[in-house]
Amino acid sequence: MRRCLVLAAAVAVTLAGCSGGSASLPAPVIPTTAPGPAIQHVVVIMQENRTFDGVFQGYPGANTQSFGIDSKGNRQNLQPITLAYPTDINHLRVQFLANYDGGKMDGFDKEIFTFCGVLLSGCSCPSNDQLNDTRCWVYGTHYPPGSTTPLAYAYVPRTEVQPFWDMAAQYAIGDDFFPSNNGPSYVSHQYMIAGESGHVAEIPSDFNQTWGCDAPAPTTTAVLQMVNPPPAYYPFAAQFGQELPGPFPCFSYSTIATQLDNKGISWGFYSPTIGLNLGDIWSAFDVIYPVRFGADWVRNVKSPESSFFTDIASGNLPQVSWVMPSFLNSDHAGSLSTTGPQWVANIVNAVGKSKYWNSTAIIIMYDDWGGWYDHVVPPQYADARTGAYEGLGIRTPLIVVSPYSKHNYVSHAQHEVASSLHFIEKIFGLTSIQSYTADARADALDDMFDFTQSPSAFKPISTTLTVTSIMQQKTPSQAADY
Repeated sequence: MRRCLVLAAAVAVTLAGCSGGSASLPAPVIPTTAPGPAIQHVVVIMQENRTFDGVFQGYPGANTQSFGIDSKGNRQNLQPITLAYPTDINHLRVQFLANYDGGKMDGFDKEIFTFCGVLLSGCSCPSNDQLNDTRCWVYGTHYPPGSTTPLAYAYVPRTEVQPFWDMAAQYAIGDDFFPSNNGPSYVSHQYMIAGESGHVAEIPSDFNQTWGCDAPAPTTTAVLQMVNPPPAYYPFAAQFGQELPGPFPCFSYSTIATQLDNKGISWGFYSPTIGLNLGDIWSAFDVIYPVRFGADWVRNVKSPESSFFTDIASGNLPQVSWVMPSFLNSDHAGSLSTTGPQWVANIVNAVGKSKYWNSTAIIIMYDDWGGWYDHVVPPQYADARTGAYEGLGIRTPLIVVSPYSKHNYVSHAQHEVASSLHFIEKIFGLTSIQSYTADARADALDDMFDFTQSPSAFKPISTTLTVTSIMQQKTPSQAADY
């Protein structure tokens, strides 16, 4: 794992994107039918680093595939790998480019361990030009003990994700859902609240600590720009751009928080406490200067993340909530834990058993693919300002739980992380954050709801983890992401 961490530091200031073969698709047509007053509360849950093929492998009526093709053209049957498996696969943006491979989706056996390997002749480091290519990337493959199948070709055993399957059977899932970016966690969490990331393409350079205004100096970012001539790391897609050194990860671009505040709509962002618990790197509003150093930080950013249950019990659920997990409950590889699906089930049960059930929509999604295999080719969109492809990322799960969601429904419509933003905007009569942000392009999950139906009664999701147990959990000591 330490070899992978070497890559992160180098990527933050040096990695180039790729040049181009796939054309930018037109933005989807967004229905305008309003849901009316039925939904008055929205809860967004963001889990970590899993694919749809990996979580819903073989789900009836869903688009899944039980095998993949590797870089040598060999068929690799997906193998069951526990959520608690200790190895965390590379999932930086450059790994996306290797996995995606111009739309062939055949690079999941080529894990990039380091960039500009010091033992490779002809490699200058840092490299920010066309002279160095993938010969300077050190590839490798993780294999589970006793297996000849690369680790990335895997699915989670159904027994560990049964709560998600139970939710799917009662409510709605999406099998064409993608991160709005084509890189790792930091970026995706910004798209969740802002529909953009300020063109930041990777995680900040201080990848073991806080990712935001509280990060230690001299933490930096890598920003995506178009360059001419394009970089030569891959022979495809000139429009993927190149990563160039960027600023400290503390920005002032607009977020949904401003719109909610201006309209008097209450909101809460629940995440682990900054500086005390793993998972604080997923505290998206710590990146936004006006929030971090304004009244919202005291009023609306709530820690620890388990305080969500306290607010539900006391009748203080905000109209809009985002709930981030601790590392232990995140589903992230390397967490050594299988409690993520149970954590999510407890959130759903808390809402379902409360007075808020008949007026709530719960959106459960994942921030990125975590390096794991998925067979669906993600569409690519050129950023309106730079022209570089900043997304979409590799397909991840989506679950919508609500008394107004369709029952046992598999949505085949295209959705993305910013769809959750568009849904919030539609529910509360807000406009898109900007004309160029991803919420303006994304749909609003319209096909997953039926607002003409009577609200369905809540049936608890079976779970062996209790809220009391969650309150007593101790945070593990290893790093949460890279």
